[in-house]
Order: sequence, then C-alpha cells, then structure tokens
Amino acid sequence: MDGIRPILYGVADYGELRKADAWFVDRTAKIRDLEATRYAMFLRPRRFGKSLIVSMLQYYYDVKYKDRFDALFGGTEIGANPTAEHNKYLCLKFDFSAVEKVPSKVQRSFNSYAGICIDHFAKIYCNLLPEGLTAQIEATDDCNEKLNRLFVGISGAAARLYIIIDEYDNFTNTILAESGQEAYHDLCHGDGFFKQFFTTLKTATGGTDAPVSRLFVTGVSPVTMDDVTSGFNIATNISLRPQFADFAGFRHDDLRAISDYYGPRCGFDPDKAYNAALDWYDNYRFARGADVPCVANTTLVLSLFDYLWQTHEFPDKFIDSNLRTDYAKIRHLIVANRRLNGNFHVLEKLLSEGSLTEEMVDSFQARELTKKENFTSLLFWFGITTISGSKFGKVRYGIPNETLKALAGKMIPDAYSDVHQIDGRVYEINSALVDFAQDGKWRPFVELLCTVVHDAFAVRDAREGEAVVQATIVALLMAAKGPYFTRHEREAGGGFYDIALAPQLSRWPDIEHAALIELKYVKAGDPAPTPEELEKIKAEAKIQLDKYSSDPHLAAEWHSSVTLHRIVLAFHGGDCVLSEEI
Repeated sequence: MDGIRPILYGVADYGELRKADAWFVDRTAKIRDLEATRYAMFLRPRRFGKSLIVSMLQYYYDVKYKDRFDALFGGTEIGANPTAEHNKYLCLKFDFSAVEKVPSKVQRSFNSYAGICIDHFAKIYCNLLPEGLTAQIEATDDCNEKLNRLFVGISGAAARLYIIIDEYDNFTNTILAESGQEAYHDLCHGDGFFKQFFTTLKTATGGTDAPVSRLFVTGVSPVTMDDVTSGFNIATNISLRPQFADFAGFRHDDLRAISDYYGPRCGFDPDKAYNAALDWYDNYRFARGADVPCVANTTLVLSLFDYLWQTHEFPDKFIDSNLRTDYAKIRHLIVANRRLNGNFHVLEKLLSEGSLTEEMVDSFQARELTKKENFTSLLFWFGITTISGSKFGKVRYGIPNETLKALAGKMIPDAYSDVHQIDGRVYEINSALVDFAQDGKWRPFVELLCTVVHDAFAVRDAREGEAVVQATIVALLMAAKGPYFTRHEREAGGGFYDIALAPQLSRWPDIEHAALIELKYVKAGDPAPTPEELEKIKAEAKIQLDKYSSDPHLAAEWHSSVTLHRIVLAFHGGDCVLSEEI
C-alpha cells in the first residue's frame, strides 16, 4: 500500500530496513551501554532479532560505512549523540548458522565457511592492513592458521579489529540434539576444531597490543561456550543484565505503536491485534527485578502484522512452524535410552504447577544437563520459560505465552509416545474441544483425557501419581489447543483453580461454552473411595468451584458471556472414578 511503511519480515539487514524506511524499533541507545564491555556475549531464544542487532553493530562500528553514518543512523537515539568509537573498526563477521550440521561434514564445512569469511575480510581491507598480509592469509587453507596470520600481522598496528559471531551455537545445538553427546563432545573438547577456533580467538584478546579490540557473540544458550572455553573467560555474558533486558524484543509500548499504526491503515482492529500479540508472543523477562520490562518475540510479532497487512484478517494458527522445529531440539533431553529421565520430571512439574523455582545457572556444560538446576536454566535460555519472579534468591520460572504453552505441553505426550508408543490423541481432543465450544458436551474430551492418563499412569511410578495426572491433562489440553486458552493454577476467588478452558473470544466470539475443572486425587496404594467418600469429594469440589467462579475478574474476562461448566474429576491412581458437572 502506497504511503505505508513496509514490514520487512525475515530481513535482518539493518541497512536495508533503514533504506526502505521499514518498521523499526530504535534500540540504538543500547550501543552506549554495550561499549562498557569489550568482549560480550548476548544470548536470546531463537527468532528474537539477534541477527538484526549484529547487523546494526556492524554498520555502526565498521570503518567502511563511515560515509553512510548519517543515512544509517540519522533520526535514531545514537545518531543524535554517537560514541567516539563509531566507524573506527575493521569488522570481521561470522554467522555459524551457515555451517553444515551433519557430523561427518561439519569440520570441512566450518573450515571452508570461516576461511571464506577471513579471506573476504582480508580483500575488503587490503589497503588498511600491513603490506602483504592479505596474500599471507590467502596462502593457507586452514581457518585457524588464517586467523593466526591476521592476528600476528595486525598486532601493534593501527588497525583495530572488531569480531562479531552470530549464531555461535547453531550447528552445535543441532548436533547435540540429533547426533548425541559423543558427536558433540568431539567438536567442543580436547583437540576439537571448534574448541581450537575459540582458543585462537582467546589468545588474540589478551595483552596491551591485543589485535582483537572488541568481540560480540550471539547465541541461544551458554552450553557450547562453556564447553569450548572452560568458562566465560573469552567473553562476558551480559544476557541477564537489566540494561539489556529489552535489547531484543518488542516492549508493550512498541506493540501498541505497531498496532495503532497498521490497524487503521490496513483494515484490522488494532486492539485485537495488540491483545493477540500479548497472548501469543509476549511476556518474556530476561532479568530480575520489578522494573524489568516484558518483551515479545520480535520475529513472530512482525510475522503476525505482515499477515494482517497482506490479508486484513487474523490467522487461524499463531504458532510459526519454524518455532516447532526449534523447540524440538530439546526433546532429546527428556528421554534417554527409551526411558523418561529426571529432566522429564522437571518439565512435568512445570506443566502441573505452572512454575519452577530454581537457581539460575548461566554456565554449564552439555554433560551436566542431567542436573535439575541446569536443565531448568536451559528451558529459560531456549525461551520455553521466562523469569516470572524470585524467591529467597532463587528464580521463579513460568511459561511466557500461549505459543510456548502449546509447544511445552506437547513435549509430554510426545515423550510418552517415544517411550511407550502412547498416542497423545491430540487431534481427537482438539476436535472434541471444538464440539464442546458449540454444544457444551464435555464428556467426549474428558473421556479422551482420562484414557491417556490411565495409559500414562500404567508406565509410571505410582508415587508420582498426582503429578502424572495433572501434568498429563494440562499438557494434552495445551497441545490440543482448540478454541481455548488452557490456564491452570491461576488465582481466583481467593484460591487457585486447577484448570480452566478459557474461550478465545477475541478470535471466536461465537464460542458458547467454557469450563473450570477441579482435580481430586486418591493415591493408588490407598483403597478405592467409597460412594460416600466420592460424595464428600464432590461437596469439597463444589465449595472450591463456587469460590473460583464467583471471582469478578474471571467473570468479567470471559465466563459472563458463555455457559460455564464446572467439572470435578477424581482419580484413584490412574483411573478416573468420578467425572461430574456441578
């Protein structure tokens, strides 16, 4: 549409965005904060806009863009008051997402790709490097030798080097997920070529005449860096510092601005778009503290608004298919040798209780991922959880939004299927939820849930019974989605309800039914409850459901406009012994 700023979804070139006057959220002021750290590592989940930050830094610091500074940074916060270091460096950039991810090919691919980057750098800056250095670099085929020749050649010279590494752990994470610990270990330990690469970099960052003046590394998790450097002694991890909490991502004011700009111009409801972005892509918090802003996934927000601009209607599905692939990489960590391991129980607790409280760990190796605190932290680094609070020095983690609830929830039925060939029945449950939204018949989806609980319970330790029941039901409802948000352990009426099927009325205003589900549990080793005991359970559930359903906030949000079904489910072990509407 003429006269409307374009949305360049998927474009990570800062210069291209500025030239096209595309939608851009100004985070350039963070450059000033970044200069306080010479060698920095910045971690964020996939598709959070890290590559755009890398591109912005390259345009800002690279000497070859000096003549374009006003065009690139005019009108930005840093452009109005630039630092003394802008356009003072020779920038050598790597993007390791380009490296082959098959173990038998990865070393050759890495050496070839890194070598091409170094040769390209040497040619571009030939006139700024000591005489003959470009030819020396091109004379060897080994990327580490090329780096050594570069570093030795410019040591003590006037040239100042800024090295930028984007997606540093992209291929290592894939190899760890798909090829296992042994293949990963060969890359990152001993004489592994990847470890040698970082050792070469490390030697160039020390001393008064260090050839590498600045280093900026992006990635998803600290695992690979800890493996290849034996700790963060090559770069300072700035990822959890409050001043960088919104370096990547859209704040609420950014979401409001993009909604209000494109809504009236492109024919969609800006309030509906704003709320959809909040529900599906928002609520990540990357530092502790009450004043730390929440941010939304940049790429997914732009994808939504690009779709709205092109079609003038809301998508049927809000979950990006690429995101499913990204989070599938963590699935291998909850199943080992066809057995559910301790990591599975961490995920189960997250889904059944709605949160986890654990120490934040920002440095650990892949072999240590069986430790509960490390796996819990990895869920945070991958973006499956986010910081939702703190308790006596520990971090409380919660699932940030509906997208991640669906993806995290699907891991439990998938893991059962991996180990015991138990079908998650996700599509059947989805269909039953759609029917329930129209006709209010809740027994079909409840019976499906109870069947899977029974099957799951049969292959689990009975001592874990209550967690199995709640986590399995919550996971299945999250994965199935249907026209509902699955909410659990939310405060209402002075207590916390177990599960709610909250209708997505902003998307489907014709939904007619919703549900509050109260779960009761009798241990498998105890006698089956008598009819009298079941009546007592039902009476207790009624008192609780009366309290929850009378909450004015819950009523105002959704159930005042639909028929609310209040359901009690009681389990004896894995068997549902009571399912009634109250």
